[in-house]
Amino acid sequence: MEFNRSYIGLRTDLLKLIEGDFNKVLDVGCALGTNGDYLIQHNIADAVYGIELDSKMAAEAETCNTKVFCGDLNSKEFRTTILNETPLFDYILFGDILEHLFNPEAVLLDLKSRLHKNGKIIISLPNIAHVELFIQVYIKGTFPRNSRGIFDRTHLRWFTRKDVFKLLADVDLKLLSYGRKYRSRDAIGSKFNWKYKVLRKISKDLVTFQHIVVCTHDD
Repeated sequence: MEFNRSYIGLRTDLLKLIEGDFNKVLDVGCALGTNGDYLIQHNIADAVYGIELDSKMAAEAETCNTKVFCGDLNSKEFRTTILNETPLFDYILFGDILEHLFNPEAVLLDLKSRLHKNGKIIISLPNIAHVELFIQVYIKGTFPRNSRGIFDRTHLRWFTRKDVFKLLADVDLKLLSYGRKYRSRDAIGSKFNWKYKVLRKISKDLVTFQHIVVCTHDD
């Protein structure tokens, strides 16, 4: 079966932020369970629970993850089921998931209740302030609806760097670290030529493709 390749890859950029061994991890939007399989095989986690909307992906993920919940996180009833049937986690991963939700604040508030006191939440979000927005909207005169990337047609929310920080503050999460994943254009494999190096000197936000934050309870 053919799945959207942008949704199923191993997120080494997020997994490298997990410290220690034999953690309990919740992978929100786990797709085929690739992250969980890697974490378990390398003893970084001894249990990985997944949440996935697509039933076919969820079935694949369940073959290599501890348990997978299949359903829509926009549903309060579904989130309640997850809260009632999961342990406390050392890490919760949101790899480019929150922008697909009607109310990411509500989802974060619910799921952070399953985080250990000293646990961490790792979040990746696409950056709408990338220069690609200027190119598409102001030069080409269109707001694309693509199958992946900054203009993924399934996005319901959009985030600049300040919006990410506000999101964390709104749900009482304390920022531990902020990182950027750079890309010159939205296209996979786009080259970082001199023009984009100049843009990076002007403002890093212009060539930041994804915001990556690590956060924890704001006690």
